[in-house]
Amino acid sequence: MANLSKLKIQIKLVKNIQKITGAMELVATSKLKKISKRIGDINQYLSNVYDVFNYIVLNTENSIYLKKEDVEIKKTLWVIVSSNLGLCGGYNSNIFKLINDKIKPWDQVFAIGNKSINYCKSKKISVKKEISNIDVDFNADQASYIASDLLAWYTQNEIDAIKIVYTKFINNILFEPLILDIFPIIKTDSVTNKEDILLEPDAETVMETSVLLYLNTIIFGAILESQVSEQASRRISMEAANKNGKDQIKTLSILYNRKRQETITQEISEIVGGANAQNKK
Repeated sequence: MANLSKLKIQIKLVKNIQKITGAMELVATSKLKKISKRIGDINQYLSNVYDVFNYIVLNTENSIYLKKEDVEIKKTLWVIVSSNLGLCGGYNSNIFKLINDKIKPWDQVFAIGNKSINYCKSKKISVKKEISNIDVDFNADQASYIASDLLAWYTQNEIDAIKIVYTKFINNILFEPLILDIFPIIKTDSVTNKEDILLEPDAETVMETSVLLYLNTIIFGAILESQVSEQASRRISMEAANKNGKDQIKTLSILYNRKRQETITQEISEIVGGANAQNKK
């Protein structure tokens, strides 16, 4: 009976865990639907901002935001976007694997999410600022606060370069960690719309006045993509956990019934054996 009791407890524990993972899967699915709609609504806007700013960059000859060949990059600020909670598969670990050997001892980190804060503490990486209140309701105002800090640190020469590490959302089952260079900007002929745009009074002035909007757009887009990737990863993980739980319950139930049958058979054999012994007397 001891083995049967243990198996019964195991089945109950697995069922309780399955209730939790099932609830988490439903929550993640709900959040995924909510934020996926937001991604769909703003994708065209983000694309247009990138195209226009890239056109401005292409026509700018001299700016503190452009990469210069003779200027050495010494201190880099890494903006690391992670989750606040776990149980989201390889979402966080893939980000940390990507940057594990890239952050130099003199670099600093802007940690977004509890997991990146804990990562920096464990690796003894200098954290310039940390934020842990980011969720699926992340908005443009929050992005502008982050962008303002980044722009101020860069223009005041506190840092020489800014990179953002986030998870790019491809579809509901595919997402990948990426490192995006923000500053200094490398000029590339990547403008999709080649029509002439009149820049008044000149490209350099337009860049100076629009760079904050551009930075705000990058931060907003990157964190939003990270949020939808996190929820997609958590949904997949919880779905797999539920399936594993069902399989385990099935295996344990078969084992329980087999043990129970063995116990019943043994008890019947003992009763029959006892009865036969009594008859022989």
